Amino acid sequence: MESSVPENHKGLHLVRALFYEFLGTMLVVYSFNFSANNYFVRAITYFTVWLLAVAISGAHFNPATTLAVYLSEGKYLKQLGRLILYWLFQLMGAFAGTLFTYLIFNEPVQGYLLWPNENISGGVGSTRYFSQFGNIYYAKILWLEMWNSFIFIYVYLLVIYKPGLRTVDEIIKGLGVSLVLYASYAMTAESGACLNPALGVAQVSYQVGFLNGVDLNGGRYASPIWVYIIFPLIGGMLAALSFRLHIGLDNRALKQQEQPVEVNQ
Repeated sequence: MESSVPENHKGLHLVRALFYEFLGTMLVVYSFNFSANNYFVRAITYFTVWLLAVAISGAHFNPATTLAVYLSEGKYLKQLGRLILYWLFQLMGAFAGTLFTYLIFNEPVQGYLLWPNENISGGVGSTRYFSQFGNIYYAKILWLEMWNSFIFIYVYLLVIYKPGLRTVDEIIKGLGVSLVLYASYAMTAESGACLNPALGVAQVSYQVGFLNGVDLNGGRYASPIWVYIIFPLIGGMLAALSFRLHIGLDNRALKQQEQPVEVNQ
């Protein structure tokens, strides 16, 4: 967050950053609804808003990414207010994305259910994510949310902050991060592919409210919301810790290389 904010005009820059976080998160959620959960379309949408926002806000569009950036930069008290503002505008953007979906179609569209696939065969009488009694295998879903959030955010941090990549063009960086996001979505194995707490809150609220409004059991689809909120954040925290360790080891190696070699005479 701090690294992308110029020293001059910080107030105006913060307003612009919050606007782009709102806009980018709105488009990310909008894409989730309109793409029939097509992971490639979702990744291309992220790439598009990355180009618009990376130089201004850092192109987070995800509270888990923002948390990882906050922890990685280590300016905890100084950046706490910015962290909360980013989260607030990301959440508002996510709800705006569901609102536009509803206003255009007056109903959810294909791919709107943030919910594990119920039709993948598993054991006898069960599927991959549900027991024969219809109970969700939460351990599978929370692991996939945490692990794939970790992969994406760790790569994001390396691309944004690793000194050796500072001269790489932003388009190339955006393509790389977007491809990793696509792979992370794909590796969720149809467990919901959320990886974003703002998407999780807004999308679950949307689908539950709509289904209850047409006298269907919307409450059933609210049960995994805690997984889609908590475990991307845990993945982000682990990514931040891994990144700081990565950079610390790199810096130690550079210092050892810079030490003068003593010549014995």
